[in-house]
Amino acid sequence: MLKFVLRDKRKSMRRLEREKDTFIDRLTDELLVQARKFTPIDQGKARRGWRKEKRYRETQVVNRVPYIVALEEGHSKQAPNGITTPAVRETLRRIK
Repeated sequence: MLKFVLRDKRKSMRRLEREKDTFIDRLTDELLVQARKFTPIDQGKARRGWRKEKRYRETQVVNRVPYIVALEEGHSKQAPNGITTPAVRETLRRIK
């Protein structure tokens, strides 16, 4: 028989919360790197447009360049499969 006893629930929850936050930071940092890597370059504006934004209990990787949607839809010979799908795939491969 295997038995676990949780003695200090608050301390354990804080530790789990910190570990979760650390994992999310690692994940979004790697996703940011991969998104930049898979973004095609003409003048470099789209690649430089990637940002990590943190708001209350939420972290997003965003690009606000007006033509990023067209690039994501494959309107570039350099990235015919878009940006986010290959970036997410590579991030998941690397983060394991």
